[in-house]
This record gives sequence, structure tokens and C-alpha cells, in this order.
Amino acid sequence: MSSDELEHRLEQIRDKKLATEVRRFILNLFLLFDDNPPPHIQSYITEIMDILESKRAPAPVRLSLFSIF
Repeated sequence: MSSDELEHRLEQIRDKKLATEVRRFILNLFLLFDDNPPPHIQSYITEIMDILESKRAPAPVRLSLFSIF
């Protein structure tokens, strides 16, 4: 996965704090392997991104106390 593709996929994650932490983790993996992680590590990175992209952000819930009574 190229760094451009990684950045594009990270932008799709709604939770920006989570996206920042994932970015740090994955960039550290790339640094560890001199920008060329082995294929099995690359597949784990892809799997992590797939899971995060499929995760839905919680929707806000509005409750009215007057409708309960």
C-alpha cells in the first residue's frame, strides 16, 4: 500500500482521534521495515484498514423527557 493510498483510506475514518493513532502505528511499521514491510505485514495493514472503514460511527440519540410522561 502506498503512502497516498494509506492517507486516503485514513481520511475515510470518521473518528479522527482513532485515525491519528492508526496512522502513527502504521507509519511506525513502515519505518521498522524501511518502507517495505513483508507481504504478511502488508496484508495485516490492509485488514486493519478494511475493519476500520467498515466500522460505523455511533449516531447521536436525542431523548425528550417530556415525551416519557
